[in-house]
Amino acid sequence: MYKVHYKQVQCFPCSEEELIEADDAEDDGDVPVAPAPAPFRPPVPLNLPVPHIPVVAAVPLVTVVAAVPAPHAPRLFYGPPRPPRPPRPPVPRVVRPAAVAVAGHAGGLGRGGGCGRGRRANPDAQFQTYENPDIGNTLPAFTPNRPPGIHFPRPLLRNSMTKAIDFFHLFFTGDMINDICSHTNSYAVGHISDGTHRSYAQPDGSWKDTTPEEINRLIALLIYFGLVKVSGVETYWSIKSLYNGLWAKGIMSRLRFKALMALLHVVDPAVETPGDKLRKVQSFVDDFKSKCVSLYQPRQQVAIDERMVKSRHRSGIRQYIKDKPTKWGIKLWVLADSSNGYTIDFNVYIGKAAEGAVSVNGLGYDVVIKLMRPLFNQGYHLYIDNFYTSAVLVKDLFRQGVATTGTIRENSRGFPPSLKNGSEWSKAGNVERGSMRWVRDPPILALQWFDNKVVSMLTTIENANDSIQVERKSKTGGVWRPIVVQQPQAIASYNCYMNAVDRSDQILATNNVLRKCMRWWKTLFFHLIDIAIVNSFILFREHQVQFPDVKELERPADYSLASYREELVRQICGFEEYQDPPKPSCTRPPTPTPPPPPGEFETVHIPVVHGDLRRNCVVCYKRDGSERRVNTSCSAPQCKGSFMHITTERNCFREFHSREYHEN
Repeated sequence: MYKVHYKQVQCFPCSEEELIEADDAEDDGDVPVAPAPAPFRPPVPLNLPVPHIPVVAAVPLVTVVAAVPAPHAPRLFYGPPRPPRPPRPPVPRVVRPAAVAVAGHAGGLGRGGGCGRGRRANPDAQFQTYENPDIGNTLPAFTPNRPPGIHFPRPLLRNSMTKAIDFFHLFFTGDMINDICSHTNSYAVGHISDGTHRSYAQPDGSWKDTTPEEINRLIALLIYFGLVKVSGVETYWSIKSLYNGLWAKGIMSRLRFKALMALLHVVDPAVETPGDKLRKVQSFVDDFKSKCVSLYQPRQQVAIDERMVKSRHRSGIRQYIKDKPTKWGIKLWVLADSSNGYTIDFNVYIGKAAEGAVSVNGLGYDVVIKLMRPLFNQGYHLYIDNFYTSAVLVKDLFRQGVATTGTIRENSRGFPPSLKNGSEWSKAGNVERGSMRWVRDPPILALQWFDNKVVSMLTTIENANDSIQVERKSKTGGVWRPIVVQQPQAIASYNCYMNAVDRSDQILATNNVLRKCMRWWKTLFFHLIDIAIVNSFILFREHQVQFPDVKELERPADYSLASYREELVRQICGFEEYQDPPKPSCTRPPTPTPPPPPGEFETVHIPVVHGDLRRNCVVCYKRDGSERRVNTSCSAPQCKGSFMHITTERNCFREFHSREYHEN
């Protein structure tokens, strides 16, 4: 019996029953049909007896097109049914130990974290789940250097910190305001002396020095701009009926505002380092950051994330992040308290080349270590996203007394190879929504949880056995129905504490003072004002909780950050909460109704004495033709220099300036 395969002929030994079946088919005149392929049999040794089969040297490749037969009775074109083959013996399945279970060979990762080419992962492999016991880490006790909460720079007197302006000046101190004044005056004098910005000088060409009070009012005006939005800056000083009630004119004049914004400077222009991208703000930013750190000790849970300060300026520090609501701007690395969104510390990112050499562990590692160094060995819990998370970082932080939880990419270095096939694992038939698998590499717990997609995470805080029940929605039969899904405690804690920076960004975006300007560093200065307002508002709320019986700290139930900004503007400028709007300093008077045109000679005429110059009197000459010379005339242009008598005996001046004289 021959079995024909595409382009070659192979001879396989046939059983005795198959030969008899083929002979019967030939005797009956039926066309023999090749039986179903039999399982592969090993080649027969040459020394075994083989039935005599005629050898065919070659068979040409022939394509046979068979017609589809009409419906027929069973077995009409087939031989008698074969006897059933005996079932194969079951093959015992080898299950690897759960602690070292590997789904396929994932050692050679390709692009995107998949399995090595030629070795497909086994989604049915066994992994440790919720039921497998896990031995977690012994976490260090929370022992901060200072008690969590507010730390004022000096002991407080009774009822000394009760106003919004008191808390704001903790961040923008009097010394910082004085430095802004001196640097702005130096910068303005230098530029006006060089011949630029002369339009902002006084009439005599000098610069009017600014004062701390004026700088405070400038900050108040910027805060007011965030509270009241109009189409343009010029509109705040408009005297039109619809804009006449705005308060900008009561805070500062328009020309002075423009002059201060054009010549504002927050660092000493004489000591700026050439080539330093942050030379316009570096010293001021350092002073401000020191205030944020010294005034508040964070609680145990903190988070690090990026923040984008909106700006489309053209400089080397502008960054782009596609996943952020603000995609273009100045990037900040921010450390924030997860309990209230307080900005503890931050660094301005100016690019890899400007930052200097990045360590072998990567930029994310360097950013986290730099921000967390003051909190080492105090028992803090840090939450980060997959930009920063790595096995090396998590282990190094744990050695420094900082427990960490962070999401991670499957293809990251140090992530367990047995978990690098999350996509295939989630598609297995026995994996349901809420499933979890984990691997413990002390002190790190690596886990994957399947919700809408697979989430990978490294943690030194949580235990794999701790979980909660969360509600999700599932579409069944075209209808969305709530379902209950199991969720690891590590995921729940991450969702609770990771949003510290995002929450801070949302608070900062409410009525912010951000304005369009030509200089990028002024955008950063505006953002520092917003940070000072939000941080001082958080401290004000903390102070209210500490002293609930102080009457001066009481505020309405709906007191919000916007209310805090309003109170701050009023206290800086000395306004009352309810007050009539200011009157503009210069108003345009209404156009009066023009009077009827005066007569030709009904204006003021003054006689003039010419001394030796004498001419004929025009009145006498008209009356009787007499020529009487006089040296007096009228200065009015209508009289055209006419000479006339102005004496007690002959007053021709009065007669000349009457209607009767000119009508005759």
